[in-house]
Amino acid sequence: QLGKYFTDIQMIVGGMTVCAVGIISFSALQSVEDGADNATWKYFLGIFMIYGVGYPIGHTAVIGLFSKIVGRRAQGTLQGWFASAGSLARILFPIMSGYIAQFDDITTVFKVLFGILALSNFFVAVSSPTLTALST
Repeated sequence: QLGKYFTDIQMIVGGMTVCAVGIISFSALQSVEDGADNATWKYFLGIFMIYGVGYPIGHTAVIGLFSKIVGRRAQGTLQGWFASAGSLARILFPIMSGYIAQFDDITTVFKVLFGILALSNFFVAVSSPTLTALST
């Protein structure tokens, strides 16, 4: 139903923005190992924003836009490459996060992830005219 009111690009940017806000909200949490008493609702709110709102909207819009750009060509192979790129990210980002947390702290991990999402939002916004032209 959101597709009636927003373009794919707007939903992608919106979804990534909601994910970014959810992720940056985790950076304010203190380490439980240091004796911090974080409210459980903060965890639930951050996870809900990421996986309950931002990811489903943004990812669905990305898949839809990708399908529109590919058009009438055979989509199976290209969708497979697209899914493989996502799988590679699900391997590399936890490794990267582990190294960052080991050499710095968990707050830095969330700030780096926020930065990556902000940079991705910037690239989508800048390339919006091209993406719109390709998807029509």
